[in-house]
Amino acid sequence: MMLAVTLITGLLFTWLGLTGVLVVLFIYRGVLSVREEDQLFLDPGERHLEREQREIVTKLQRLSPWLWGIGIAWLVLGLGTFGLWVWQQLTSPGPIS
Repeated sequence: MMLAVTLITGLLFTWLGLTGVLVVLFIYRGVLSVREEDQLFLDPGERHLEREQREIVTKLQRLSPWLWGIGIAWLVLGLGTFGLWVWQQLTSPGPIS
């Protein structure tokens, strides 16, 4: 019983850590996407803005798989931790009347 409590606590702290990482990644994506433009109308002298937009799009594309992977791990770990807690509650001996 004590091992299960320790395991649940460790899983919960890991889940909270993943939550923090996920929040930071979402904030970073939001900061990047604010600077992204849907359309650019540039004269030949403003080609540096096109390069900046390409860099932003590249960063967003590299960030997307990380968000998906960590998001799925976050969901699986959260559901697993909750399932383990429910299983522990169902199998633990109740109070004797």
